[in-house]
Amino acid sequence: MARIQYYKPNPKGTGSACSFWCNAKEGALFGSFIKQSGWNDKTKTGSFKANKENPSASTQFKFSQFEVASIVDTIETNRPFSAYHQTPKKITKFNFKPYIRKEEQVGFSYSVNTEDKEDSTSKGSFIIGLTYGEARLLKEYFLYSLASIFTSQD
Repeated sequence: MARIQYYKPNPKGTGSACSFWCNAKEGALFGSFIKQSGWNDKTKTGSFKANKENPSASTQFKFSQFEVASIVDTIETNRPFSAYHQTPKKITKFNFKPYIRKEEQVGFSYSVNTEDKEDSTSKGSFIIGLTYGEARLLKEYFLYSLASIFTSQD
């Protein structure tokens, strides 16, 4: 199944990229985040590849169907959604909420924070802003993915 990706590099080198994909047979959606690793001033493009294997600059996680539906609900209603995942090795917290700038909503904010349970100094913090159009595309992708999961389980 297709994957949806958002790239938000910036000249300061503090940008992020995130991806979402579905494994309908497994009945799950997945997400990932990676921090920007460089900036080419000549071409005005950011790079992310150097952080692909860096655990403090990249992360992957699995969403439940309820969590995906809750993000869709946030896009439709502006009700913030947060979740907490715990594995034997890692804690992951994520938030999806309206993005407010100067008292005006300009889209949505999606953030993920991770912490290694064996080494509490090993943490990751990721954030990306989505415009209304980008959030609408995410909503449509999530609804399509959920329908694919439901169909594959018949």
